[in-house]
Amino acid sequence: MEIPSTNINQSVIALGQLLLQFGQTDRFSYHKDGVTRESDSDHTVMLAILTCACAEKIAPELDRGKIAQFALVHDLVEVHAKDTPTLRPMNGHEKQNKKNREKLALEKIENEFGTIFPWITNTIHEYDSKTTPEARFVKVLDTIAPRITSVLNKGATEREMGINSTELESINQQQRAQILDYISEWPKLIEIWDYLSTEAVRGLESKI
Repeated sequence: MEIPSTNINQSVIALGQLLLQFGQTDRFSYHKDGVTRESDSDHTVMLAILTCACAEKIAPELDRGKIAQFALVHDLVEVHAKDTPTLRPMNGHEKQNKKNREKLALEKIENEFGTIFPWITNTIHEYDSKTTPEARFVKVLDTIAPRITSVLNKGATEREMGINSTELESINQQQRAQILDYISEWPKLIEIWDYLSTEAVRGLESKI
């Protein structure tokens, strides 16, 4: 639905349509029942509230308003690019494919809304740069949130992908190392990460 960028009335409708479409974009993770796919909207609401609540407790010096903004837009490109399964490490081709799809998706959002609603893409760019502690805080919690759903659904996604508890432990160690520069800013998040990673493995083992 291409709308002239200067027509705010029609742009509001177009943005509403985009956001409803975002809510119908499924992720590879599941709800507690292990059957219902988590949508991008489900994940976004979880992350926005989770990050603000955790920031108040763990990092009260951070701007929770900025954190909420980053969380709200952090996956918006998936409305066009779709979710990418990243549980298993991606190879170079897969990483580049994901990067290309998300770049094109962001360009599409910019073309439609960049002039009339510049906050959207400006905030996405600021989040992607990870230059602020608020952006890095959201990034860390974004890697923690899937572990919450994994604990709740007892490894539904992992089982679907044929991942056993040994492989999951290895994946957790690799991902922890990848975000250590970010997560080390807030030692309490390391504790949360480790706890949820352990519980996710236990949940997966309980269903085998």
